[in-house]
Amino acid sequence: MPLEDLTELGYEVFRAPEGSAPGDMVGGLGRQWMFMPGVHDEETIVTEAKNHKKLYDKLTQMQQYFGDTYTNWPTMTAQQKDTAMRNAMRALSNLTRHVRNDLTSEGV
Repeated sequence: MPLEDLTELGYEVFRAPEGSAPGDMVGGLGRQWMFMPGVHDEETIVTEAKNHKKLYDKLTQMQQYFGDTYTNWPTMTAQQKDTAMRNAMRALSNLTRHVRNDLTSEGV
């Protein structure tokens, strides 16, 4: 998958002009990657960018979910609270992965 395919996910791709020093870049969603031949390969950048996007989306959903759950907590059943706690653990795992800059997967 070429870097340009990442534009569909909301990233911008900047290619260095032909004949200039290498330094292609992908940026967006609060993150950027520099492609340097011999140091990185495009596939690694694509994988990390895709995983970042999925984590970013999960964190965005988490923000709304926590707000709604907090508001509804007093009226929730024990089963609903158990589900909310499980979702909170999943969200905290994804948040930790994001903060640690661990883009080896798309999260849980």
